[in-house]
Amino acid sequence: MDPKKWFNDLVRSPDTAKAVSGLEEKYADKRRNSKLEEGTLRGIQVAVHRGWVADGVARVYARIVEAPKLPEGGSKIPYWDVLNANLRRHARLSFPDVPVRAIIGEAEATGVTDHHGYASIKVEVGSLRAGWHQVVVRTEDPDSPTQFTGTGRVLVPAKNAKVLVVSDIDDTVLRTGLDEGMTAVRRTLFGDAHSRRAVPGMASLYRGLERGVASSSGRHPPAPAFFYVSTGSWSFYEMLTQFLQLRGYPRGPLFLTDWGPSDRYIHRSGEEHKKLALSRLVTAYPKTPFVLVGDSGQKDPDIYLDFAREHPRSTKCVIIMKASDSSAERTEELQIASVSYREEGIPFHVCDDALEAAHVLFDAGLVDDLTLEEVETELGAVF
Repeated sequence: MDPKKWFNDLVRSPDTAKAVSGLEEKYADKRRNSKLEEGTLRGIQVAVHRGWVADGVARVYARIVEAPKLPEGGSKIPYWDVLNANLRRHARLSFPDVPVRAIIGEAEATGVTDHHGYASIKVEVGSLRAGWHQVVVRTEDPDSPTQFTGTGRVLVPAKNAKVLVVSDIDDTVLRTGLDEGMTAVRRTLFGDAHSRRAVPGMASLYRGLERGVASSSGRHPPAPAFFYVSTGSWSFYEMLTQFLQLRGYPRGPLFLTDWGPSDRYIHRSGEEHKKLALSRLVTAYPKTPFVLVGDSGQKDPDIYLDFAREHPRSTKCVIIMKASDSSAERTEELQIASVSYREEGIPFHVCDDALEAAHVLFDAGLVDDLTLEEVETELGAVF
């Protein structure tokens, strides 16, 4: 038997995944019990992630974890505090089997956290106005004398928006370098929301998409909803949302992944994660066409192409950005192939930079002249 195939089959085996998951749970239980016995538990944090609403049902996502203790700064070792903070976020203690209640206005529903501390709750909220609505999530553990509360928001997309925007994060809006090996590791471990680099011009482009094109009377259409999809860990949720806000990207829910092992697999497939996110969104919003934005460094072109062929009416435009110089050959191959895709009727475009993408969206009637100017300015043009 081929040793490589044997190893791959072993790693992907459900039996192996179940064994690894069991060991992880035992280790986590030991950490929790030890802290409780020693009285060193720092407290409980209810982290509520941005959710979304479709057909009168809100999807609320939360995680119950130990209150973070991040470095206070002042280390003489360069980047040590950032590295320490990122590692602590990823390794923080979570709490499984905790009953939780999500409340949105007068509507509420309950759920229970899984073995990594995550809870996904559906709340029947009925008809809500478009925009953001506050959600409160609180623990309801009968064995605990103290209950804990966290707040977040859920998004109701405008029904008559022209499009819905689904954007990759890594190397599409945030410079990561996933196609550059150790460069990606360095940027992930040693970067925070303030130091991470945005992909030039993309924030201006997204704000232009959010603004839309005014009618002859000067009125702008309802703003599209933005959804950000990444194979990154939920442990970096706070950093990513801060980064998007600091760089001026439109606010939107994030679809991230749980990097921990489960009973079915040790490591989740990033490709399947993105396909599942798109499937959920097109099921939730079947009448609103999508603008899909990704990069040439990973599987985005294949994922979006499959989606466009399966859901032609739900695909307004596909934008694939050049990831980096390391992906130049792949980008060139996609640019050549995109011609035949468009002849097939798929609006598939491969762009070297944000300005080229802005012109594609301008031609599609989704951004205005001001967007072209703002993207050029962000890219360094002088008027």
